[in-house]
Amino acid sequence: MYSASKVRSVLCTSSVLALALIVNVRATAKPAFAKKEKKECVYCHVVPGGDRNFRGLYYKAHDLSFSDFDNIYEARLAGVSADSKGPEAVPTVNGYPDIDVKVPAALNFTVKDIDGNNVKLARYAGQVIMVVNVASQCGNTPQYADLQKMYEQYSKKGFVILGFPANDFGKQEPGDDKEIKEFCTTKYKVTFPMFSKIVVKGDDQAPLYKFLTSKDSDQKFGEPIDWNFAKFIINRKGEVVARFKASTKPFTPEVVAVVEKELDAPKPEQKSARLQ
Repeated sequence: MYSASKVRSVLCTSSVLALALIVNVRATAKPAFAKKEKKECVYCHVVPGGDRNFRGLYYKAHDLSFSDFDNIYEARLAGVSADSKGPEAVPTVNGYPDIDVKVPAALNFTVKDIDGNNVKLARYAGQVIMVVNVASQCGNTPQYADLQKMYEQYSKKGFVILGFPANDFGKQEPGDDKEIKEFCTTKYKVTFPMFSKIVVKGDDQAPLYKFLTSKDSDQKFGEPIDWNFAKFIINRKGEVVARFKASTKPFTPEVVAVVEKELDAPKPEQKSARLQ
């Protein structure tokens, strides 16, 4: 028969072992949000099972969802590198993610890039942006070459081109995202951001293009797209300041004049306001 002291010793040892197992499980566990992202725990945690870094904080603050998550945009808001993990991904901005951010209406959209990643157009705030609906089998398709040349010429000054493939005119973009990416990178060496194929007119029109083409949101430039390679220019303040027809080539003097004028404008100071 065991003595009372021996029983207490066994129970104490068992408790310690159980606690160690619990701690070990917690330390190596992969929470749902880490599994959902198919990443190691340090992607969302400071240490596995411990406090969350900026990605985990975002997930928690957005009802356990990464549906609108843009790693690059959120990293900038948190004040850390987009490729950081673990302790390096701890926000340096006080109050993240519950911070006030003002995003211009024209950039207040989340879209998919051509690889399927979420992109908040707000990541381009402060740059001069050209938005173009592109196609691979159009008479205007050679414009890809000049668009790439223009991007290379002005990107260091804060210029970016956003290409949105669409099959709405003459069925001239029939391929899927993988085929489109292969075409524009192989044939035209495109390096400016390309996005997943969307609809730019009609009942299924993408929200971004509904905004760009609606008289309700833009009295001056709001009208239907005329064909593949129509161009919108958005200034550093996030305002649509010009629009050019599909047939207008990128290096047409009028286009260059607008781009250079807007690049010369100073970046606006960011003002606080709740993101709607």
